[in-house]
Amino acid sequence: MQYLSFTVVTELISLFLGVIFLIRDKSIFWRILLLYVFLSAGTELLGKFCARAYHTNLLVYNIFIFIEISFISYGFYVFLKEYADIKKLIFSVYLATLVIYIGYFIFYGINSYNILTVSVISVVFVIYALMYFYLLLKDENYVNLKFHPAFWWIGGTLIFYFGGTLANFFDDIIRQNSFGKSSNRLFIYNTLNVFLHGFWIYAYICRARQRKIFQ
Repeated sequence: MQYLSFTVVTELISLFLGVIFLIRDKSIFWRILLLYVFLSAGTELLGKFCARAYHTNLLVYNIFIFIEISFISYGFYVFLKEYADIKKLIFSVYLATLVIYIGYFIFYGINSYNILTVSVISVVFVIYALMYFYLLLKDENYVNLKFHPAFWWIGGTLIFYFGGTLANFFDDIIRQNSFGKSSNRLFIYNTLNVFLHGFWIYAYICRARQRKIFQ
């Protein structure tokens, strides 16, 4: 039970509901999403184990950053390509991000948390999300946002990475105070994680409804 942190529980709930609503989905993106949530929860559990057993878990989280960059970039590509020819842009930014990711380890080593890459991808993903909403508003076709899975997936992603960007920017101020035994930073990221997976869970439901309608 010591391994079941608030974040792990949130992600396991998201995974459980994702399996219920998406297990029959034939879309590659939604199937990979289930794998991503599984790996995310697994990373948290493995990170806690390594912290207790080896007194460091930075390697685990640094490896997950690569998975995060790859999947979230792919997700934005899937949804943005419906409105614009975005392949070259996303691929170029993805490669540039990987250069930063690898370059950081060359200078600081694999056992130093790659905060530079995390900060960069947070800004990039916020820009992608805002780009999506702009293109969605310009689109002349009617979209019922209440049941549009892409809208909710990107909405949750925007909140998470925008909040993460602010948290990184004001990191020194955030670390000065605490809520009880938990730091402000932990409280903020737990809250952002709830928003992320809450929106994603609703996206699962919308996708299941969408799949049922078009069957």
